[in-house]
Amino acid sequence: MALRTAEQTTLENEFRTLAERWKEACALLSSTSAMIAHPAYQSIIELGQPAVPLLLRELKKEPVHWFEALKAITGEDPVKPSDWGNISGMASAWLDWGRSRNLV
Repeated sequence: MALRTAEQTTLENEFRTLAERWKEACALLSSTSAMIAHPAYQSIIELGQPAVPLLLRELKKEPVHWFEALKAITGEDPVKPSDWGNISGMASAWLDWGRSRNLV
């Protein structure tokens, strides 16, 4: 197992703080647009590529709406149109995508 760098630990701590802030603020929202527009969600996107494994790990643990962040960071969308709106189907597609890249 590789040693964790201070930079990785800092990134993970920042991600967790932002993710918790976002979840608390958006727990009762039904508007995906409002969830995505939240400053904490936007800050997670700004973390860039290093946040992708963290997003996938969160998605595996609890399928919440990380799809737009993953799309924004990676420029990809593995979700089939038939699965749009189906949270578990969307999560599965992204987790399969992550596994194929050894990110999960």
